[in-house]
Amino acid sequence: MTAPANADTEKPPPGISAEAWRTRPAFPVFAASADPYVCFTGHIQDYGWQAVDCSNDGDWAMAGTEGLSLRLEAVLIVAGNTGGHTCAEAHGQDYGWQGLRCEYDAREFAIGTTGQFRRMEAFRFGHTTRWSCNNAHGQNYRWQKEDCVGPGQTRMAGTTNQQLRLEAATATIL
Repeated sequence: MTAPANADTEKPPPGISAEAWRTRPAFPVFAASADPYVCFTGHIQDYGWQAVDCSNDGDWAMAGTEGLSLRLEAVLIVAGNTGGHTCAEAHGQDYGWQGLRCEYDAREFAIGTTGQFRRMEAFRFGHTTRWSCNNAHGQNYRWQKEDCVGPGQTRMAGTTNQQLRLEAATATIL
């Protein structure tokens, strides 16, 4: 995939380097779908941005890796057909909770950092008008239990105060 057309003119979100912002993959457009969806792409240790994965295929959107012991450093998120705001927040090495970020449909946003070699340790995910679900895979604990929260709530997945890297993050919007 190529970078979005506006990649050179948009300012990167806080914590994301200009180079990582310019080289991020483009998100697909699902104009024919009426169902809500969310898409993730992860920025992975020693790899950079991975391919985009979306929840419109019956599975949850996923960013990161399993079984490779690589830290997930950032997640780029976009949602569609939800009629509200998708919200997420990263907890990471040396910076703690970043602050909740929310965007309307078709507006991408990022959580975590790039170019700083810092691991995400946990993330919160939610939606203002719909149910949402998330889960995490991390160092020493593998996949946690999947769970969902109602509109206006966020759910944390991963760990805090344990210095464990988040390796993968998944989510969906119902």
